[in-house]
Amino acid sequence: MALSSLVSDRPPAAPRLPPALAFALLFGIGWALFGALLNPGQPGDHFEQFTWSHSFEGGYHKHPPLPTWMLAAVIRVFGFSPLWPYLLAALCVAGTAVFTFGVARRLLGERLAGVAIVLWGLHFAFSWKGQLFNHNTVMMLCLAAAAWVALRAAEPRTGFGWWIALGVLAGLALLSKYQSAVGLAGLILALGLSGMLATPRARLGLALAVLISMALFAPHIAWVFHHQFSTLRYASTTALQLDAAGRVQKLLSFTAVHLRMLVPVGVAMLALVAWQRAAPVTAAREEAVPPRVRRAWLFGLLGFPLAVLVVMCLVFGVRLQDHWGFQSVQFISLWFAWLLRKRVGAATLRRLCLLALAIHLALMAAYARSVVDPSTLAGRGRPDQFYPAQHLADTVLAAWRQTTSCPLRFVVGPTYEGGMVSVYAGSNPPVLESGDPLKSPWVDLAALRDAGSVQLFHSADEAPPGTPPLHTLPFMPGGSTTSTYDILWAIVPPLDPACASPVK
Repeated sequence: MALSSLVSDRPPAAPRLPPALAFALLFGIGWALFGALLNPGQPGDHFEQFTWSHSFEGGYHKHPPLPTWMLAAVIRVFGFSPLWPYLLAALCVAGTAVFTFGVARRLLGERLAGVAIVLWGLHFAFSWKGQLFNHNTVMMLCLAAAAWVALRAAEPRTGFGWWIALGVLAGLALLSKYQSAVGLAGLILALGLSGMLATPRARLGLALAVLISMALFAPHIAWVFHHQFSTLRYASTTALQLDAAGRVQKLLSFTAVHLRMLVPVGVAMLALVAWQRAAPVTAAREEAVPPRVRRAWLFGLLGFPLAVLVVMCLVFGVRLQDHWGFQSVQFISLWFAWLLRKRVGAATLRRLCLLALAIHLALMAAYARSVVDPSTLAGRGRPDQFYPAQHLADTVLAAWRQTTSCPLRFVVGPTYEGGMVSVYAGSNPPVLESGDPLKSPWVDLAALRDAGSVQLFHSADEAPPGTPPLHTLPFMPGGSTTSTYDILWAIVPPLDPACASPVK
């Protein structure tokens, strides 16, 4: 089969925004802003990015650097605001929606692409958790963009510019999270199985893309070598080995978690099928690409990443982390849309949008209740975005100002607790993460000793000898008489005598 027949010759895109994509963008961005307006705190991953954003490093002790660079750049250009991670999350979700729709349109056609993107927006990763700005968020954006660019690069008569763009996106994906290597391997597999690498020009373009991605990733590799492989050691500690029974149990629990996250999608699909049976529509036939090409890409984008997780768990005994599944199923809506292809007619998309609207509003109501209802916090451990972070920061700052007239310049403690005080104090002072200089090498220890600090702990046992008296701030939401989460803190005053007298 000639390469020219593998990808359909599409007319120039209309200048208007496709309605289904507009619907997905509305709720994708809406979920992120909804969290920003409703939450009294922020997800813990945001505080991690704030903590690291004080310095542009080649990497950070847990992860590669791209998401942190993005937040740090926004802070440097526009000034500090606690809301920046929510805005970045909204932009990442919006970008992922646009590129996912582009991939679906090329593989499934315009009408099924509309179905796919509406279903995509119902997945928990892009709705309930759409407010999260972390390494998964940026990785999924980069991989969605890379998949769309790869389809463009493989078209006949295209220049090497598309392959260069693919290499840049692949490098950025690797700089967002190492797991992106699985998605990129699946993308190359899709190109190969679909026949899109049949010509020497295409193979040369792919080789160029690989070289560019490795060149972008190389400085981070050098950073890893010079920092005791900290990111790899962190990854290994989160992927403990399991025995035979544990492997099966973990795979089943992992599957159950991600099936639960697809419940809104399943509800929409079942309701749509029932509606179509009650009021049938004439299905429209639209072949965007040959079946071989579609199968190859669905396997590369979805089947291959899932197969890798199964092999890692059952064969190598790796304890799967639940968040690994977000990227592995980020294109699953394309497959769901294809399953519905015989039921998609002129009225289908309108019906699906109405169903999705009802589901989104119900989920938003449920999320709002989870923020204010203390019973929903049972078993959560750390309450993250439900914690009244501003109250914590105000309480700590009041005690600091009673101790010294100098400004608070440093915070010492766990990323989450220290991050809350730093971010909501208004000035965002650096956090010496877990009191470990290797985790925060940009913190000047001599300056910290002279300037004093606020120190935070999970428990009194963590406080080293000589720590000033500890204060406890309990979290008792909704008038509960039992603390859900205690934060312990102490004031270490500055050594400068000029700061000794508190402000009156």
